[in-house]
Amino acid sequence: MSSTVNESKADLAPLRTVKRGGGRAGVPRSWPHVVGPPLILVAAGLATSGNEYYLHLATAAAIAYVLTASFNLIYGYGGIFNLSIIITYGLGAFTSVWLEVRFDMSFWLATVLALLVTAALSVLIALPSSTLNELFLAIQTLAFALALAEVLSNWDEFTGGTVGIYLIPSPSFFGTDLIGGLPAFYWLTAVAVGLVAELMRRIHRSGVGRRLVALREGPRVLASVGVSPASTRLLAFGLSGAMAGLAGVLFAHFQLVIELETFNFNRLAALLLATILGGAGYLYGPLFGVLALMVMDELSLATSQAQDLIYGVGVLVLVLATRGGIAGAIERLVRRLTGRRRRPEPELTADGHPATPIRAAARDAAPPGGPPRELEVRDLRVAFGGTVAVDDVSIAVRTGDVVGLIGPNGAGKTTLLNAITGDVRVAGGSLTLDGGSLLGMRQQDVVRRGVGRTFQSPKVIPELTLLENLMIAGDARGGAGWVRQVANSPRSRRIERETRERALGLLADFSLSSRAHHRAADQPYGVLRLVEVARNLMLDPAFILLDEPGAGLTEFEREEIAATIRSLSERQIGVVLVDHNMLLITSACDRVYVLDAGRVIAEGPPAEVFARSAVRAAYLGAVE
Repeated sequence: MSSTVNESKADLAPLRTVKRGGGRAGVPRSWPHVVGPPLILVAAGLATSGNEYYLHLATAAAIAYVLTASFNLIYGYGGIFNLSIIITYGLGAFTSVWLEVRFDMSFWLATVLALLVTAALSVLIALPSSTLNELFLAIQTLAFALALAEVLSNWDEFTGGTVGIYLIPSPSFFGTDLIGGLPAFYWLTAVAVGLVAELMRRIHRSGVGRRLVALREGPRVLASVGVSPASTRLLAFGLSGAMAGLAGVLFAHFQLVIELETFNFNRLAALLLATILGGAGYLYGPLFGVLALMVMDELSLATSQAQDLIYGVGVLVLVLATRGGIAGAIERLVRRLTGRRRRPEPELTADGHPATPIRAAARDAAPPGGPPRELEVRDLRVAFGGTVAVDDVSIAVRTGDVVGLIGPNGAGKTTLLNAITGDVRVAGGSLTLDGGSLLGMRQQDVVRRGVGRTFQSPKVIPELTLLENLMIAGDARGGAGWVRQVANSPRSRRIERETRERALGLLADFSLSSRAHHRAADQPYGVLRLVEVARNLMLDPAFILLDEPGAGLTEFEREEIAATIRSLSERQIGVVLVDHNMLLITSACDRVYVLDAGRVIAEGPPAEVFARSAVRAAYLGAVE
């Protein structure tokens, strides 16, 4: 293993990935994230300028960081196991050199075009994969990498064939040649690393970072707040591909000699190893991963009789001792030393969670202007093979209504909600919002038209705070766009500030302000139920579909849910409530539809419906 790493330190560094700790998105800006990387780069440059070997190591590590950061973005943040990243890295190297040699193009223009090529190619890889799960997506990217490697190996003019490319021209900056291996080239690489580090920091703290983490942890959450998971995946591929291409450009002009064999699967294995050791999904994971591998490599070289043993033992110790990678271990140590260890938080109680704020906020909120809106389902039919799950169901909901949907398990209640929100294909009937058809729309498009929903099990992003979980919905409606967010434009900062303030206000309405900056993973079930409702309110919906919000809650938490549902009605939001708790249905709903075997068997006010013998027989198991 050490010999592989020694072959080129620059190939090894690109292996690091990041997780979402060590400076989470949404955490207030702190000076280490802004000043730290530039200081490290300057110190490394000054310390190694008088020693060719150490200068070589520093430059190689810097290039490796860029490649590792690219993989960290797509895998650590987005959860996408992109096995074509190494061939994308190589494509960036060959493209820039080919443009310079073939068309006598400047290094700077060739670099820009190489980044565009690798970004576009990465997006093309992702285009046919929108419906693939993680395993099949990894297989697809691997197949693409093998196919592209075969094409490049036979394109002698582009890659130099089995010989490779020698005498690569060096960049020039205002008359100064930036020759690979010399201090001037290190400073070029340092500038590139600084830009990539700042890009990652901005992504990490922005709505783009939150969406990527949501893509990794819960793609359905993205669709439920009006964001396309497929578009987010394309963005991850494009940004990661451009960064990998930049690493390839720097590598080619650092080595001054490249061949296709350099960008093989040994490099991919090193990249994956660095990702695990550094901490996938952490902001500083790539830095720690690159440094760890380089230290082990140097130790193995110093003991030539036991290189593989030292390397293997080092990897084993780090994997066993640093759950979540080095960055994760450091984060846990800091939390332990500062007394901020993460623990499960208590359930809601009447003493610590007064039920008045959300209802007061509802009373104070001005009703939306314009005429009432209507969601209508008529003769809807959903079938899975030969099984009819929803059979000619018709219901209607207007803004301000609270409509219950009850029935025994398997009656088709959740399937009906899934059909309304575009999660399942409709076999027949009509589905309209204000007279316009919703049939065939994707869930994110239905959400944008004003129909939100919750799920049987709360769908939240566990690694994000409650505040960030709400801000994901605000990001979908903010309109800043990913370019402005990454560039940190004035408009994006204003929208981020407004989104944060609104999310904090909603958490205050639900008496959850004290938990705003706490992870969702540490919250009890009842809090997550309220967070789902609050997240939907960030979207300004006309209708909210609640799927068993009372399941698994304490009596107090059910009372909170009931009060919240009534407050939604007071805000002129239409509610469709699916639940098995009769007290919740009776206290919250204006009227009830009863489903049995996919059909509506009764409809009307709760007390009247529950008195019918057919309902008692089908739902309550009582026969008169």
